Amino acid sequence: MSYHDIDKEIAHLELVFGKISTTDRIPLSYWRNRLGMFPKTLLMTTQRARLARLEAALRSLEQSAQTPAAERPMRATGTRS
Repeated sequence: MSYHDIDKEIAHLELVFGKISTTDRIPLSYWRNRLGMFPKTLLMTTQRARLARLEAALRSLEQSAQTPAAERPMRATGTRS
């Protein structure tokens, strides 16, 4: 995988990770596997940093999936005055 291909793949995952949730048809394990497919030894420093942010976002989603609904913080609803 070339530097350019890796950059394109990371950009795609950044876009997708901004939209996924714990209730999507595609399980979070799929995205975990996608992140694990990058050749760590070939990555540039900036690519490693971007992947670390994606890992953190995915870890957060995985943790929220394990938290029972009763313990999750309620979302504030947007009300207009």
